[in-house]
Amino acid sequence: MRTKSIPSALLFFLMVVMLIFCKGPVKEDTVYCPTKQQRAEDTIKSWMFENNEYPHYKPIVFGEINARYERHDRTFQLMSMIEREEAAGKDDGSTDVRDSLKVLLEENLGELLGYTMLHKFNMDNLAGDMVEMECLFLLDTTFRVASVLKPEEFDLILTEKVFYRVE
Repeated sequence: MRTKSIPSALLFFLMVVMLIFCKGPVKEDTVYCPTKQQRAEDTIKSWMFENNEYPHYKPIVFGEINARYERHDRTFQLMSMIEREEAAGKDDGSTDVRDSLKVLLEENLGELLGYTMLHKFNMDNLAGDMVEMECLFLLDTTFRVASVLKPEEFDLILTEKVFYRVE
C-alpha cells in the first residue's frame, strides 16, 4: 500500500514544480489596442475572405481611413465662410481668420456617419485570370462593412450633399 502513495506524491510534487518554474514572466503592458486604420483594414480583410464574390483575394494596399460626417447648417455656414476667405486670398491677417474658422469647423463636425477607405487587391475573374481591382469601402461607426463601391460608383457617395471630409 505504501508503494502506491509514493508515485502519487511524486507526481503531485512534479506538477507543483512545473507550475512554479514553467509559468514564465507575465507582461502587463501587452494590451493590443488597434488604431482606427488597423481596425478598418482588419474588417475589410475579414469581409473579403468571407465573401464569395471575390475569389482568391490577395490584398495589395489600403488607403487612408477617412471619417465621414453629416453636413448640417452650422458646418455648411463655416465651410462657406472658409471658402470666401480663401477666395479673397488676402495676406493681411486673413490666415488668422481662416485658421479660426477651421478650428470652429473641427469643433462642429456634425454626426459621424462612418468611415471610408480605398483598397486595391488582386482577385480571380470569371476566366480564372488574376486581375487588380480597387474598391471604396464604407464602414459604419462600429467598423462593419456597410457598402462596397466599384470605381465607376465612387462619385455616388463622395458628393458633398451626403458626406464631407474635413481636410
